[in-house]
Amino acid sequence: MVEIDWNAVNTRELCKLFAEQVRRGNRPNTYLNSVGYAEVEKGMKDRLGIEVSKLQIKNKWDKLKEDFKAWKKLLLRQTGTGWCPTKGTIVMDDEWWKKARADIPGCGKFRKQGLQNEEELQVCFGSIISIGTDHWSPHMASAEEGQNGTNEEDTAEGAADIGQNSTNEGDTQEDPSPVNENGKRAPRFIQEKGKKPKTGTALLIQEAVTSMATSASSYASKKEGKYSIDEVMGHVLACGADYETNEYFIASELFVKKEQREMFMTFPSNEFRFSWLTRKYMGKYGK
Repeated sequence: MVEIDWNAVNTRELCKLFAEQVRRGNRPNTYLNSVGYAEVEKGMKDRLGIEVSKLQIKNKWDKLKEDFKAWKKLLLRQTGTGWCPTKGTIVMDDEWWKKARADIPGCGKFRKQGLQNEEELQVCFGSIISIGTDHWSPHMASAEEGQNGTNEEDTAEGAADIGQNSTNEGDTQEDPSPVNENGKRAPRFIQEKGKKPKTGTALLIQEAVTSMATSASSYASKKEGKYSIDEVMGHVLACGADYETNEYFIASELFVKKEQREMFMTFPSNEFRFSWLTRKYMGKYGK
């Protein structure tokens, strides 16, 4: 088996092929299916003239997934750090990076250069890995301050409430929850009648959790944009650009960016959309 030179160009093309197959539904779990592997092999041969085996593809998939996971964990530690927009790297001193490398194996490579092909890797791995949320945030600090600040008055007030409203214990009362910009409500907290009201600490924690849930939903909505990738790729098929066409191929490259998706959706008819994709393809790959 010939060893593959995974340089920047070859890796970039492989990531594009991976993302294409994921969008086509050829990653039923955490790996590509047989159709996906075959299409990637064919794509590498057609586009780069490189013959690559299924095992080599799988090994590179695993390596890219670990890089993506390490990068995302590293970003969780970014709160309060410097950032270099040119290189896409975190700017911190040697001591910070020493601790980061000890906590996150494989993250040292990102000190000089950020993760490459992040948009494609997000498509491949964003929904199948868990990186936790063990980083500091202002919400967590507020909750801790509330716990440390609980005083005897709060305790006495809570004790005085015990035994009151003891009838209808089986009934529940729902607190109204805020609506985020997607029109969806954040998680609601239900307080049973007959139970003592929440103390200042409990209320602080509830408010922090609600705020974090709302912020996360708002961030996801802004990052996704007005139209999702799945939605727009459905319109690509509807305008006549089948999977094997040049128009579908260029769409799979363009529509990882929300601005391109929104531009495509402004066209009033399928004919305009198909023509636009053709021009985009010819502009980039045409002779």
